[in-house]
Amino acid sequence: MSKSDIINSDIEILREIARRLNKTGIINSLDELSGKISLKLFYLVVVGLFKRGKSSVINALIGEELAPVAVTPVTSVITFFQYAPETRAEVIFRGGRRYTINPADVTYYISEENNPKNKKEVDCVRIFTKSPLLENLILVDTPGLGSLFSHNTATTIEFLPRIDAALFVMSADLPISKADEELLKQIKTSVPYVLFVLNKSDLLGTDDLKKMISYNIKMLKEIFGEDSAPELIAVSARKFFSNNDNYEPDHGNIKALREKISSRILIGKDEILTSRSINLLLTYSNHLQTLLKVKSDTLQMPLNELEKKLEAMQNSIDYLASGKVDFDAVVKSRIEQLINKVTEVTENKRRDLEAYVNAILINNSTGTWKKIKESDADEFARKLSNEIIKEYEELKTSLEESVKEEFSNILLQYSTLSQSFIKEIIRQMNEVLGVNIEGIIAAFDLDVYTSFYFKTETNYSVPSIRKNIFYKILPEYFVRKMVLKQIYYNSIELINPNAGKMRSDIDYKISESYRKFKYHFDQKLFDLLQSLKKMIEESIENKLSINENIEFSIKIINAEFDKIEAIKKHYT
Repeated sequence: MSKSDIINSDIEILREIARRLNKTGIINSLDELSGKISLKLFYLVVVGLFKRGKSSVINALIGEELAPVAVTPVTSVITFFQYAPETRAEVIFRGGRRYTINPADVTYYISEENNPKNKKEVDCVRIFTKSPLLENLILVDTPGLGSLFSHNTATTIEFLPRIDAALFVMSADLPISKADEELLKQIKTSVPYVLFVLNKSDLLGTDDLKKMISYNIKMLKEIFGEDSAPELIAVSARKFFSNNDNYEPDHGNIKALREKISSRILIGKDEILTSRSINLLLTYSNHLQTLLKVKSDTLQMPLNELEKKLEAMQNSIDYLASGKVDFDAVVKSRIEQLINKVTEVTENKRRDLEAYVNAILINNSTGTWKKIKESDADEFARKLSNEIIKEYEELKTSLEESVKEEFSNILLQYSTLSQSFIKEIIRQMNEVLGVNIEGIIAAFDLDVYTSFYFKTETNYSVPSIRKNIFYKILPEYFVRKMVLKQIYYNSIELINPNAGKMRSDIDYKISESYRKFKYHFDQKLFDLLQSLKKMIEESIENKLSINENIEFSIKIINAEFDKIEAIKKHYT
C-alpha cells in the first residue's frame, strides 16, 4: 500500500470511532483530510492582518477579479479558489447545505456588510475558475486579523492547522508590526513553508521600497532566526489590474510571485501534503482517545457518582462563566485607562510640537527668516524635521517603557485572580473526570511591545533660496511667505501622522491581546467543558437504559482506544 492509502485507511477507522461518539466536527475534518489526500489538494493559504490586500493578491495570481475587495472588511469566512473549466461559485452552509451562486454575488455571503458576524451561518465559499495556477493547488483567502470583528480573527486562527503552505501578505505602507509577529509565530510552529509578499509596492518610491524591504527582512530574521533566509516578494496587485504600460514585462511583479510559488512551494508539495496529513491525523487521534477515556471512565462509575460529577461539571461551567465576566470587566477597564493615557500623552506631544512650529514660523517669522537666509531654506527645514523626529523618538522610548510598566502593574493586580482561576478549572477537571486539560488552555499574552515606523519624509521639498532663480526675481516678502508656509506644512505633515501612528499602534496591540484572550476563554475552554458535560449526560442515559450492556460498551471503547494507539504507532 502507498503512504496515502495507509493514511486513508487510518482515517476511515477514526471516522467510524468519531461517528459512534457523535463528533460531527471531527468527522467533517476527517472527511476533508481524506479528500485532500485522495485528490492531492494542496492548500496555499493567504494570511495577514486586516487590509493588507490579501484578496487583491489572490485576484492578481489567478488573473481575474473574483475575490471581493472593499475599504471595509470583506472576507469574513474562509474562501477557496479551485480549478474548473467554467467560472462558478458555491456556498456551503454549516448544516451541509450547498448553494450554487453567481461569482458576482459572493460578497453577499462573505462580507461583514452583507453577512454581519456570519449570521447566515456560512461554513465556507468555493470559487471555481480556469486559472493555470489553480491546476496544482487551491488558494485560500482568510479573514484578516486585527479588524474590529473578533470572530474573523477566530476563523483564521482555527484554520491555521489546515495550512499546507502560506503566503503571508504585508503592506508596503505599513512595516511589519508586533501583530504580524504574533501571527507569524503561530504560523512558524505549524506551516512547513511561508513565502512573504509585500503588496502595495507602488505606493513607495524605489529608495523607500528598498528601506521597507530591508527593515521587514530584518524583522523576519528576528522571528524565524538569523540563519533563516526569508524571501520577500514586492508586488502591486493594483498595478497588475491597472496596466497601461505595454512595455513592462511583469506588471506588478505578479509573474515573479507565481514563478516563486512554483519553484519554492509546488516542487515539494507531495511531501508537504503527506507530512501535514500525518500531523492532523495524530491530532485527531489524540482528541478521540481523550474522549474515549472519559466515556469509559464515566460508564464505570456508579450512577449516583455520575450524577455528582454532572453537578460538579455544571458548577465548573458556571464558575467559568462568572470568572469570565470578572476577567472581562477587569481587563476592559484597564485597557480603556491605558489607551486613554497613551492618547493623552501623544496628543500633548502633538500640541506641543505644533505650538513650537507656530512659534518659530508664525509668531517669530522675522527672526526665523534671518536664520533661513543664513543657512538656506532646505537646510533649515531639514534641521526642523530632525528636531521633530528626535522628539518622537524620545516619546517612543518613553511610551514603550511606560506602557510595558503599566501592563506589568495590570498583570500584578489580577495575576493572582487569573492564575487561581485557571488552576481551579484544571483542578476541577482532574477531580471530576481525571482529565488534564492544562495543555488545552492556551496561555493568553497580555504583554505589549510597540514597534514604531516613523514618517521621516514629506511630500514636498523646500528649494534653496540661494540656488532657485525663480525666488531671486520675486519680491523678498513674497519669497519669505512661500518658504515659511512650505516649511510649516512639511512640519505639520510630520507631526500629526507620527502622533497618530504611535497612538494607533499601541491601541491596536492592546486590543488585539484582549481579543486573543477572549477567543481562548469564550470559545475553546467553554466548548470543551460543554462537550465533557454532554458525555457525562450520555453515560447517565446509558446506565438508566435497561437495554444497555455496560461491560460490552466498555469493551468496544477499549478496543477502539487500542485501534487508535495502533494508528499512532504507524507514524511515531
